[in-house]
Amino acid sequence: MSWAVIVFVLASAGLHLGWNLLARTYSGSLRFVWLLTLFGGIAATLTTVALRIPFRLQGIWPYLLGTVIAHALYFSGLSRVYQGGALGDAYPATRGLGIAGTAGLGWLLWGQRLAGLTLLGVIGIAVLVAWPALKARWSLRTIVWAILVGAAIALYSTIDNHGVRLVSPVVYIACQFLGTALVLTPIALREKRTVGIVGPAAVGGLFSVGSYLLILFAYRVSAAAPVLALRQISIAAAPFVGWLMLKEPIPRQAPWIALGIAVGALLVVLH
Repeated sequence: MSWAVIVFVLASAGLHLGWNLLARTYSGSLRFVWLLTLFGGIAATLTTVALRIPFRLQGIWPYLLGTVIAHALYFSGLSRVYQGGALGDAYPATRGLGIAGTAGLGWLLWGQRLAGLTLLGVIGIAVLVAWPALKARWSLRTIVWAILVGAAIALYSTIDNHGVRLVSPVVYIACQFLGTALVLTPIALREKRTVGIVGPAAVGGLFSVGSYLLILFAYRVSAAAPVLALRQISIAAAPFVGWLMLKEPIPRQAPWIALGIAVGALLVVLH
C-alpha cells in the first residue's frame, strides 16, 4: 500500500470518527441521516461546479444506481439496528461484517486476490472490530438488520472500488450522496420531526462527504478490502476519544482490541 493511500485513509478515519461522534446523539434518527446525505451531496455538487469538473456520467450509471441503493439500505438499516441495540455494539458489528464481505466480493467480482499477510490483517481487523457485539443480546430482527447492513457495506464498497475509476471522485460522490438522499426522502419524511438537527446534520454532512471522498481517491489505486480495514483505526480510537471528549468510561476490552487492530493495520500497510 502506497504512502499516499495510507495518508488518505487515515485522514478519512479521523473525519469518519468526527461525524460518528456527532451523530451519536441522533442514533436511530433516519431524518438526521437523510439531512446529512443531502447536505453532503449539495456540498460535493457545489465543489464540482466551482472546480469546473465535467459531469461525464457515460458508462457509470449502473455503478451509481447500485451504490445509491446499497447506501440507502445501509443508512435505513443502520437506524433500525441502532433502535434495537446499543450503538457501541451495533456499529462495530456491521463494520466487521462489511470488511469480511468486501474481501469476498472483491475476489469474486474483480479478481482481487490479497497477499497472505494482507488477508490475515484484513480478517483480523474484521473480527476485532465486531468483537464487542458478541456479548450483546439482540432480538432476531436486529440481527437480521445488522447482517443486511454489513452486506450493504460490502456491496457499495465493492461497487465504488471500480465505479470511481471511471469518473472524477468528486462527481461520483456528488451523485452518490444526492441519489441516496432522494431515495431516503419518502422514508425520512414519515418520521417524527427532531428539533435542532439541521445544524449538526450540515456539519456531519461535510465531515461524511470529506471522509468518503478520501476513500474514493484511495479506491482508484487500491483494492477495497485493505482500504476499508485500515479505515477501522477510527473504531479503535473511538473509546479513547469518547473518554477524552465525552467523559465516557473506556470498556475493559478496548485497549486489547485497539492493539490488535493496530497490528492488523501494520500487516495491511506493509504488504
